[in-house]
Amino acid sequence: MLTSSNLKKYLDQFNKLIAEGEAMYKAIKVIRGEFYQPRSPSFGQPPIQASDRYVISSGEPPPIQAPDRYVLDGNYDWEKWQTNYKLLLEQVIPLTSSQRTSLIEVSSGSNLKTNLKIHLSNLKAVKENYENGLLISSQSALGSFSLEDVSKLLTQVPAGLRRWTWEEKPRTKGGTPRQWYIENEYHVQNLLYFLLAAVFADIREEEYTRSVGQKKPRVDLEIPSLKLVIEIKFWYRKDKPQKIIEEIAADTSLYLGQGSPHEQIIAFIWDDSRRTEEHDLLKSGLKNLNGIFDVVIVSRPGRMPDNTSVINEEDNE
Repeated sequence: MLTSSNLKKYLDQFNKLIAEGEAMYKAIKVIRGEFYQPRSPSFGQPPIQASDRYVISSGEPPPIQAPDRYVLDGNYDWEKWQTNYKLLLEQVIPLTSSQRTSLIEVSSGSNLKTNLKIHLSNLKAVKENYENGLLISSQSALGSFSLEDVSKLLTQVPAGLRRWTWEEKPRTKGGTPRQWYIENEYHVQNLLYFLLAAVFADIREEEYTRSVGQKKPRVDLEIPSLKLVIEIKFWYRKDKPQKIIEEIAADTSLYLGQGSPHEQIIAFIWDDSRRTEEHDLLKSGLKNLNGIFDVVIVSRPGRMPDNTSVINEEDNE
């Protein structure tokens, strides 16, 4: 259930985005399209009409004006505003709403002025319904989940791996034994996406975040409704714990920088060599980093042979 403090928080965000959007709308400048001279009709094109006095007198078709362009005049961040717009509507519009997609996603083909006008209209309409309680009664089930729930789900991955397909012989007549290797970070990411997508409809993978200078960070998994990033690391046998710590520390500074829509990170580490004696110290160390909500370390199942990641480990050097 949404608390009164959450209601106020969302309404404050509505007001803030509407005020910023209206300021941007007023700051849009129109750059009139320039006139250019089209080419004269050539073979195969419709003939020039004799009624066109300009063509008859000059022998050239009339000039054509290019479309107007719209630009923001001032220190405004249109991309950041759009991101905050989508995050807010994703949190307050129920997943069952037939209008959810059309409200959140505005056609990128429209010009800036039209696009912003549609965004503002949507914000004001959704805010009005939100204030009147029309959205709260059918609020998405996502509101009942917390960061702790995500951690609990991730810590249960080893239990689920008990039924992970690893066949020594065919289970059916004429079948082929199947062995689902987990050999790299992408395989782990697929596993977690499968697990979490059934619960969090807004989960995203491989999403680019706000640029930091020339670098464009990309998160492994994110759950916008919880402002959460799930950072995945594949702990190869040759890697020392220090390397994992350094990589996650670098990621937190990129993902949780000023203006980021994310607030917390859960680090999920796949230990390919089952170094269980190192887990507690690694976990406690990572939890001291700013923004790390929890650390989950899962060892490769014992029935998977030791050489599952040899090729990938060599490629990763």
